[in-house]
Amino acid sequence: MPEQPTYLFSYHAYGLDILSQIPVTGFEPAVIFRAEVTIRLGDVPESLPDAVNKGVLYQSTETEFLLQIDRVARYHVRNGSEIVVQLLGKSSPGDVSAFISGTVLGALMHQRRMLPIHASTVVYNEKCLVFAGISGSGKSTLAAAVIMAGGSLVADDISVIDFSGEKPAVCPAFPMIRIWEDSLKHFGIPYHELEPVRGELRKFYMPVSLFHRSQTPIHRIFILATHNKEKLEIKELQGLDKFRVLKKHTYLFRGIPKTGLEQNHFLLVNRLAVQVPVTLITRPNDNFNTGRLLDYLNETVISS
Repeated sequence: MPEQPTYLFSYHAYGLDILSQIPVTGFEPAVIFRAEVTIRLGDVPESLPDAVNKGVLYQSTETEFLLQIDRVARYHVRNGSEIVVQLLGKSSPGDVSAFISGTVLGALMHQRRMLPIHASTVVYNEKCLVFAGISGSGKSTLAAAVIMAGGSLVADDISVIDFSGEKPAVCPAFPMIRIWEDSLKHFGIPYHELEPVRGELRKFYMPVSLFHRSQTPIHRIFILATHNKEKLEIKELQGLDKFRVLKKHTYLFRGIPKTGLEQNHFLLVNRLAVQVPVTLITRPNDNFNTGRLLDYLNETVISS
């Protein structure tokens, strides 16, 4: 009889009870009675024979996702419940962890028929606000500004949306914001004592004391974008425009086409577009005025 793996770490994140042989930065320790997800060390194949989606770093089917990061690790996500990690070279625990709580988690959530959005989420004056955008658009920076103004964090970078209630709600992730050095300087926060997210990347884990641990129905989704104009532009999206922009900001969408996951994704994005208002905020490229955006939130959203 094969020896059962020993798990040194137990966590609760994104509404899931997780047992792991690998430390995952930011995930909250928890007492686990029945693991919904396991993370273990083991051999990972170099390819998936039946892959229907392929990229430079990944391959996927409906039930499997393979990610290879040179000199870090190879990750195999299966059936929305198991993550197998094979270390490559002298990879640091931080580098290995960063991909577990990022790309690997996104693949796992798709397999579990959930909807991961590339977004940060806060609760501010009892309203759940989701800030979506591409990398560098300022979603984590705006979330940090809202928290400093009295809000609480729900999720950073990846917001997983649950549809089991009357309205779509975001699953609490873990009490950390992954934030760039420039943003820390903007807030006057020293970064020297913060843990870097990965290697030489000038991005750091910023612990957050105000963390919202229960699902809250989404009040509004904001799409953050930039342009070369000098003025801040705000536009309420309607109909098909809402669907398109939510699809665009789905986390790891490239891993699900041509599978049953794509049909599930279509249904979930359509429900989200129908039930939740979506606002496009386009700001100047060279001027991220968090104070102006906070004023806008207080004047138009929080007071409504």
